[in-house]
Amino acid sequence: MLFHLLFGYLVVRTLLPLVWLMSRLPPGVGRGFAAVLNSLARPFHVVNYLGSVIGGHLWSLRMMGWLFDRSCEGLARRLARTSEAELYRAMPFPPRWDPFFTDHMTLLAVYHYPAQHYGFHRRQLTLDYSTTWP
Repeated sequence: MLFHLLFGYLVVRTLLPLVWLMSRLPPGVGRGFAAVLNSLARPFHVVNYLGSVIGGHLWSLRMMGWLFDRSCEGLARRLARTSEAELYRAMPFPPRWDPFFTDHMTLLAVYHYPAQHYGFHRRQLTLDYSTTWP
């Protein structure tokens, strides 16, 4: 699970330049790109699962911690350099890939995505002791 959460932050590092580019292209290009990705949702979910399992076994906790810190620091630096106008640039996204992807996402929403994804999995893994203990 730790590698899966780290992977969410790594994905954002890839998505930022993609949003920058797609938001500058004609709208049909982005819609077509999102439609192709949506059609590949099933294989994506398999790769996402297997990649997390394999990555979690291959990478040590120390390596994941180091990469997580570097990723967060890099994202924070990039966010600090981003203008408010840039944060509202947007592109179509494949909503079938993730419950937090919407049909159209701004750069700001992409920055917020890994925290949403983390919160979702945290709630999945947190026991509610008020209902499980007498």
